[in-house]
Amino acid sequence: MIAIYHTMWMTHINSSVFFTNGPALVDLFFVFSGFLMFTLYNDRINTSGDARTFIKRRFARIYPLHFFMLLVALLYAVARTFAHAIGLATYTQGEILPFQSGASETLWSFVTNLTLTHSMGIHDSLSYNMPSWTVSVEFYTYFVLVAMMMWMRPKELWHFGLLVAAIATNYYALSQLKPNLDFHYDYGFWRCLGGFFTGVVTAYAYAKLIPFYKSLHKKSTAKARLYWGTLFEISVLLVLIGFIIYLPGKGQFFIAPFAFLFVLGFAFDMGGISKMFGLKPFRYFAKISYSIYMVHILFSLMFAIFAEKVIPIFAGPLWNATQFPGDLLLIPYLACVLLFSHYSFKFIEMPGRKALLAYDFKGKLSKIWTFRLFRKA
Repeated sequence: MIAIYHTMWMTHINSSVFFTNGPALVDLFFVFSGFLMFTLYNDRINTSGDARTFIKRRFARIYPLHFFMLLVALLYAVARTFAHAIGLATYTQGEILPFQSGASETLWSFVTNLTLTHSMGIHDSLSYNMPSWTVSVEFYTYFVLVAMMMWMRPKELWHFGLLVAAIATNYYALSQLKPNLDFHYDYGFWRCLGGFFTGVVTAYAYAKLIPFYKSLHKKSTAKARLYWGTLFEISVLLVLIGFIIYLPGKGQFFIAPFAFLFVLGFAFDMGGISKMFGLKPFRYFAKISYSIYMVHILFSLMFAIFAEKVIPIFAGPLWNATQFPGDLLLIPYLACVLLFSHYSFKFIEMPGRKALLAYDFKGKLSKIWTFRLFRKA
């Protein structure tokens, strides 16, 4: 859905009301992440060593592919500048080339992308691989989670009540600053905090409901569970779709309760929708989902150039007047995204993750520190 949303040619899908208000769905990523991190690490972050291990694991998870796509985006920026310099590309009015005054792609923004700080309120626009803004803000949200686990771990109901109040306050403050949830480079970190800790609250509710779910499981038949579970999942899905369609603008800042219901509704894998998405093809799409998210903008750009420069030569300038040709163009586009994601997962994500996890950062820093002390002595 994110890959379709970021297409740069018109289709019946990306021009629908649901996709027009689609940016609010990005916050579900943050909710999913908070839910998973709290569920998996609630009892595993107790010491500074645990905290370092957690941060290292998250860094190894996100950085290799981020770094690779940053280099790809850098090469594209250089190629674009070179193409204009030798006359291969034509200048359009208002266009600002990379590395020029006022450009998003500069040496400074490259450095901030390297350090994952590029969407922490430093710049006034997105740069290079634009979807990576979520990687930037979520990485530093992990530090907030670690601090909470180390010094203010929520355990009691009232602790999570305070967390809910903090989430509500955060979204209210953001609603006073922005017209909707479609913002990233300036207050994206606070947007991420709202979604992430909504996920933490959802994880707490999930843990508390497990005994109740198990008791219902014992008292009902598999057929009854599937029937009622499917009805419940359909209802939850329709509620979320209704929220996206009918609560645009400021209404999007009420995402937290709807995301809470959605994630909790599917957390137990009760119904037919969960069963369907548990099939192998969908599980594999989930496995490579980070690659899909990080690489799709490259192919969206390539297909947009093809749609603007090449297709009109053969089909005329009005080739997409009905938007049906644009719909058909989604098929090879998504096929390319999935194929490239398969290989980027296999040859970049996994090897990069293993290499970073095996690297002794602490030992390396210790050696550097010892060497400096020795030189001073």
